[in-house]
Amino acid sequence: MYRIGDAEIKRIRRLIESGKMFRYGSGGECDKFEADWSAHVGVKYTRMARSGTSALYTALVGLGIGPGDQVVVPAYTYMATALAVLAAGAIPVIADVDESLTLCPKDLVRRLTKHTRAVIPVHMVGLPCDMNAIMKVARKHKLLVLEDACQAVGGGYRGKMLGSIGDAGAFSFNFFKNITCGEGGAFVTKSKGVYDRGSVAVDCCSFYWDENPQQRRDELQFAGNNFRASEFEGAILNAQLSRLAPMLKKMRGQKKRLLKAGEKAGLVSITNHSLEDECGTHAGFLFTDEASARAFSNGLKSRGVGNFLPMDTGRHVYTRWEPIMREQGAHHAALDPFKIPANRNCKVKYTQDMCASSLGILSRTVLIGTHPDNDAQRMQSMVGAIRDAAPGL
Repeated sequence: MYRIGDAEIKRIRRLIESGKMFRYGSGGECDKFEADWSAHVGVKYTRMARSGTSALYTALVGLGIGPGDQVVVPAYTYMATALAVLAAGAIPVIADVDESLTLCPKDLVRRLTKHTRAVIPVHMVGLPCDMNAIMKVARKHKLLVLEDACQAVGGGYRGKMLGSIGDAGAFSFNFFKNITCGEGGAFVTKSKGVYDRGSVAVDCCSFYWDENPQQRRDELQFAGNNFRASEFEGAILNAQLSRLAPMLKKMRGQKKRLLKAGEKAGLVSITNHSLEDECGTHAGFLFTDEASARAFSNGLKSRGVGNFLPMDTGRHVYTRWEPIMREQGAHHAALDPFKIPANRNCKVKYTQDMCASSLGILSRTVLIGTHPDNDAQRMQSMVGAIRDAAPGL
């Protein structure tokens, strides 16, 4: 969380005083955020959900993903990306990331089979994937593309907003994201069909709230769930949204300054696919070995600059996705995608070293976070710390 305060409090107070706290029928806070977020991202449809995970799952349902399908996910992402694939009944296939810390387009091609139906490029830690290359692969092999922008809310890629490039996009608004309502999420799409199916997955009574009988289509009356958003979440996000663009602009400027300081100190940046459009939340430096990366990291910490190695982030690395690695895909064997007959030919073997290249990159990369409240003195201190910690590495 970057900023929250009086604007959110006033909006929630107004909501409580109105007494209109159910999200349907009032043209209220959720409706407003969905409309404004669609406009912000550049899509036609947004459906709020309860989390980034539920946004991914409901988007997959909207896209028609299910048993008999493989979905490619990157080796570096929160394990919820892969778990959402299982929740939809499909099998996640794990592919390497490259020196951008995002899905490697070449390894994506290598992991494709006749069962591959979709790919989830993850814009990890605010870093956009090489979407031109990924979309080229997707078009050639007729793959559906679901952008996981849960860690890149508000970011862009070469003039396009993340989430608007593929067939659908998913966002998280939990406590750690660029804008937050504590917990929350949304999926976006340009397709009415994807939106309609995904909406039923979000809310099992989605179309019953609408009095228009034409909306009550039989094919959409499958048994959905209830990931329905709260008007409180909508109210907070409506207050947060106005802060997003100026915060990201400031952080992009900070990132460029940190990268320039690293370059002057002889450091090598990770690959950045769209510096002018991305979130700017992290500057990354790549070292020749893990020992050098940890020495630099420790040097920064001793000088008061927080940072981390991606390898140390637990369940953001595929080797720590225990339910996936041990093929425990559901609470009951009859519902487990790893065990159902439809997926018999879709299964892949998961091993600790199946994405060894990714592990090497994640072990020798150092990420430094930016913050919109960093003042000139703080930035000068961070620049100095990079300069002082770098010599000899």
